[in-house]
Amino acid sequence: MEKQFQVETFLEGDRAELYQALLAEFERASGMSLSEVNRAVLQTGMLFHLTMMTSMGIVQDDERRKELDALVDKVGRDNLLWDIIELARRHWRGGGIGAFDVKA
Repeated sequence: MEKQFQVETFLEGDRAELYQALLAEFERASGMSLSEVNRAVLQTGMLFHLTMMTSMGIVQDDERRKELDALVDKVGRDNLLWDIIELARRHWRGGGIGAFDVKA
């Protein structure tokens, strides 16, 4: 059986306002369900964080890094931001830290 998680959180203040705006724009432009929106937002965040962690040396075990990279590649290919994730990976693997230039 595949792993499953139910993720629940509480947002307030600016984060709640940001989330409300995100939902409104998704509803206006795409008609995606709330579940699909939440899944897409969570997926994008996980892809970026794991890419950063494996590329900047936070994940130090080589075998685990390779496993996580392969999983990010498998899950991320259908993400609209995949090209940006790849740009970030190259930047961080090349010794860059922090922000990266998306025009590079």
